[in-house]
Amino acid sequence: MNTDITPASVRDWFADQPAGKLFTMPTISAIFGVAPGDERRRLAEAVRCGYLCGFLERTETASGRAYRVSGKGMRRPTLEEGERARRKAEARLARDDRKRRARGAPVSPNKSSRVRAARVSLRAANMPVPATAPQHQVCETVEQFLARGGRVHRLTAHWEQMERAA
Repeated sequence: MNTDITPASVRDWFADQPAGKLFTMPTISAIFGVAPGDERRRLAEAVRCGYLCGFLERTETASGRAYRVSGKGMRRPTLEEGERARRKAEARLARDDRKRRARGAPVSPNKSSRVRAARVSLRAANMPVPATAPQHQVCETVEQFLARGGRVHRLTAHWEQMERAA
């Protein structure tokens, strides 16, 4: 199992091979030691990338498609693993959306974290800022109020009025 199945590793391997020698996909798969399935699909994508960039030439033979070094350099720079994964995910989402549209199903909204963050900040912008409660001042006694020059009007309580009436 070869874990380094990238367009760069395939290009390096082809660069070490004799000029003009043809290699079919089963031969390349056997040399890289990949099993059928995801590994072989990744290897085929890497070889196809080399062909699309002009580094490899493809010819049809009796045993199928064969590839050889074209002698030209790569037209496009190689991508980092993270950038390649991001582009692959974007292509997958676009392909899924095209399939949904072809079936007539509604396209699902974008659920990316940036969209969610923008939606949350928009909601937060429309919410009023909570008012801060005013700080309570220290209470003063009746004597302190009278000392400041305040006047106090004494109201009689209900029972005091009853006592006076009696």
